[in-house]
Amino acid sequence: MRELAEALPVVFLVLNRCRQIVCVNQRFLELAGVKDSEQVYGKRPGEALGCVNALSSESGCGTTEFCSVCGAVKSILASQDEKPSVMECVITSQGGGVLELRVRTSPIWRGGELFTIFSAVDISDENRRKSLERTFFHDISNTAAAISGTAELLMDGPGFGPDAGEVETVFYASQWLLDEIRSHKNLLEAEAGELQPQLIPVSALETLRQCLGLYTRNKSTHSRTLSLSPDSRDAVVETDPVLLRRILINMFKNALEATPEGGRVDTGCTPCGDAVHFSVTNAGYIPRDIQLGIFQRSFSTKGSGRGVGTYSMKLFAERYLGGTVSYTSSPDSGTTFSLFLPCRNEE
Repeated sequence: MRELAEALPVVFLVLNRCRQIVCVNQRFLELAGVKDSEQVYGKRPGEALGCVNALSSESGCGTTEFCSVCGAVKSILASQDEKPSVMECVITSQGGGVLELRVRTSPIWRGGELFTIFSAVDISDENRRKSLERTFFHDISNTAAAISGTAELLMDGPGFGPDAGEVETVFYASQWLLDEIRSHKNLLEAEAGELQPQLIPVSALETLRQCLGLYTRNKSTHSRTLSLSPDSRDAVVETDPVLLRRILINMFKNALEATPEGGRVDTGCTPCGDAVHFSVTNAGYIPRDIQLGIFQRSFSTKGSGRGVGTYSMKLFAERYLGGTVSYTSSPDSGTTFSLFLPCRNEE
């Protein structure tokens, strides 16, 4: 057990029925600030870590009023009921230090006695990053929205004339910025499993036209043609319009970046059985070695810091919208990325 404990990249303990430490790895000793395991044997986790609440009671860790809401204590008690558990806890030490831990516990029987396998990871950096991200997205979204709103008021106001082009450019640039902010926020939430899609009936053709209208004002289309197929037909899909627009815009972006100046990218949507088929086609061919990494996160031929476009398309469509994303590529017919979303059931 000790050899296994030292091989694990997390804090690891074994607790007896009295919640006392009987086995520990080096990572826990480092977290507790001690050198010898003998210094923690017989103690409960909160006592070994110097928790102010555990040390304030003669009965120790798990016996104060504050302990009743401690995730670590509740997780250990769940394990003693022979139920695996994952919870989070915050431990404040007497020196004022704060530990934020994600605790996992699991029961194990040995020699007719029930023990608790206790592991934990420090999530202080993770929680701090999430807090900073929430603040950043909130503040930058408000700033971009203020710019967009001001530009819209100028466009609608009297005397909108000589500077019409410049104001319109500011308006659409701010709309693009807002869309990019929402996209990155959605991607982070989707990867964390926290994204809550808002499914409503949406016109497939109208959504495609909206995306075309937004993207044709982006510099990526300069000297390139982004067109809607005349064969496109409408259908109603039950989907999240924000995520759908993000998928389509990423499809446009990839196709345009792979298209030389003067080239053409064709888009379209058509009902296909019980689904709607969105397609984006360009004349380029994707070599086979690049095809193998298309939907992998951070895979890109455009340099470091790229490679989330195709990954996010598949993540949003298949995990959250019930659709599929695929592609075909050949030297003769070029490359087509396809998005299939189920049609709305009409009853």
